[in-house]
Amino acid sequence: MSVSGNMSLGAIMNTAASALQANQTALRVTSNNISNINTEGYNRRLVEFGPRLTADRLSGVSVDQIRRVADEFLARETLESSSSVGQLQVLSSYFTRVQGLIGSINGGNSLGNRVSSAMTALQQLSTDPSSPAKRNSALSAVTSALSALSGIATNVQALRQDANAQIGTDIRVVNQLIAQIHDINSRLKTAVASGDMSTGLGDQRERAITELSKYVDVKTFEQLDGRMFVSLVDGTALISDLGSELRYDGPAAVSTTTVFPSLMLQRLNPEGGNSGPTIAMESRIAGGELRGLLDMRDRRLPDLAEQLGQIGSALAEQLNAVHNDSTSVPAARTLSGVNTGLFSTDALNATGFMRFAVVDAQGQLVQQVNLDTSTLATVGDLVSAINTGLSGAATASFVNGSLTITATSASNGVATLQDPASPALRGGRGLAQAFGLNNLITADSPSSFATGMNIADAHGLTAGGQAQFVLRGTNGAILTTFNYSVSGSTVGNLISSLNTAAGGYATFALDSAGVMVMTPASAYAGARLELVNDTTTRGATGVSMSAFFGMGTAMRQKQALSLAVRSDIAANASRLALAKLELTGASVPGNVVLGAGNNRGALGLAGAADVLHGFGASGGLSSSSQSLNNYIAQISGLQADLASFAEEERLNRLSIQDEISARRDSVEGVNLDEELANMMMFQQAYNASARMMSVAREMFQTLLEAV
Repeated sequence: MSVSGNMSLGAIMNTAASALQANQTALRVTSNNISNINTEGYNRRLVEFGPRLTADRLSGVSVDQIRRVADEFLARETLESSSSVGQLQVLSSYFTRVQGLIGSINGGNSLGNRVSSAMTALQQLSTDPSSPAKRNSALSAVTSALSALSGIATNVQALRQDANAQIGTDIRVVNQLIAQIHDINSRLKTAVASGDMSTGLGDQRERAITELSKYVDVKTFEQLDGRMFVSLVDGTALISDLGSELRYDGPAAVSTTTVFPSLMLQRLNPEGGNSGPTIAMESRIAGGELRGLLDMRDRRLPDLAEQLGQIGSALAEQLNAVHNDSTSVPAARTLSGVNTGLFSTDALNATGFMRFAVVDAQGQLVQQVNLDTSTLATVGDLVSAINTGLSGAATASFVNGSLTITATSASNGVATLQDPASPALRGGRGLAQAFGLNNLITADSPSSFATGMNIADAHGLTAGGQAQFVLRGTNGAILTTFNYSVSGSTVGNLISSLNTAAGGYATFALDSAGVMVMTPASAYAGARLELVNDTTTRGATGVSMSAFFGMGTAMRQKQALSLAVRSDIAANASRLALAKLELTGASVPGNVVLGAGNNRGALGLAGAADVLHGFGASGGLSSSSQSLNNYIAQISGLQADLASFAEEERLNRLSIQDEISARRDSVEGVNLDEELANMMMFQQAYNASARMMSVAREMFQTLLEAV
């Protein structure tokens, strides 16, 4: 027997043995695939064969690698789809809850129906203003409408609190997932270095990354050493050589005045400790549940809160405008105004004519004065003119921002009347309404911030006061924080200081009615002004700069909160101002100028919701002049559209997600028929290798026996 023959038989034995081992490995992998056919997130393994070389010669077959099958494109699409679905599920859920608030309050009555019912009750009252039953019915209907609006506004803040609480919960989950992925990266690096390419750690990591994508938008970068770096879509790194952690110290309770701190990202060293400064994340997160929650908390719900504030403002303004130009029968002895924040030395800045009158219990005129307010320089001058004109029949006083007029005799009353041709106006509002002498509706926040001030007027703020503001973008990011310290003496000085402090992010100006208007720079359109704190005050009035000028989104949102009928009227319906004085230039003391059948005030109240009112731009609605009823219908329609769009998009994205999942399963998942076919093929190859070894062994034995 030749040596070459022995060598050939040895080569055959080696080749057969290597084939046995390779096919045995393939059978084990195939069996493992089949056993995991129903395991969620399992990617099938594929055995890749290659030639086995010994001393630069082919000596059989080897398993080059056991590869985890993964489609990079479909994996990327899965993450994007998951983030979109997460965001839209939040939006759809919250918009649906908003629909429940607006469309169905206490037994299925919508806000629009509540307001309409109140106006109907006032119309019925105008037919018989002396009827106690109709007065009480009207008050009940108005109270119901106000309560419904305030209830919605309160619940909107509750929804913001829910969103804020869920943000905290989601952050904890995100941090757990980031830590898990970072840990798996370390273990995978070790496994890959040892040649283990089929480890189940890859499946665990992919499941964790997919779960992470539900909360934030992510993209991945696979490294040669087996690790997977993860970042937000904008490139902000979450997982690399370093780990990271989201940090948020949110408030336990949320209200209109809440200023939310930023959501921050801190990079972490593997050895422990922080690495580098924290990064604000609101502007960086573009998808997932967190994006949806931030959008609802910082944009969508505040939009609605401001729109509800405009409804509250319009309702109070329209009813109070009529009520302040009307009087009860008999007239009230005292008209007590609200705290306007004004000083007696402040410029009156009024135009037009107004009558102040004292009448007795029978409606007979006792004394009157018709004032040309354009001739009165200050608020103090108005008080003096009233006192002079009423000649002791009544006394006017102005203390700590409030105007009060009281009839001298307990049996007499005081009433006012605007000139129909040239009414007395301050800041575009009736003078009595500007001072709140006979308001019907009260609220936490003034229904108007038309101060009636000019830029040349003294701002009246006490030296040493300070205010801090935050300008927040539509994505919830804090654009800038700035401080104002009382300086200068005029409103113009105040505005200049605010503009300097805002640093170009926004500008402040005073309109013709004395309303402070904040306009964000074009790059920050839609940004909101938030008040952090304010220690300023207008002297003894106790009214701060922000409250006086209505600065900050909270002041607008609060216009829908705690709306109520004035307490003394709610307790006694006879105090409703349903009549108007019948005064002319020829009226003299002793003339009957007020009667029980007078319903002119009631008619004005009944038509208040149909009067055109100027509504500012807010939350997707442009500025407009329309009736209150139409504006309520517009808001209801907008919220319905937002809810419908979010739900349709959610279903659409779910459909896309299902399609991507099905395609991934077809590429990466286990196909039983295919695996069974592979098993048969590897089994046959294994049997053939075994037969080859058997034949080679028999030949070798024959040769030995022949020697």
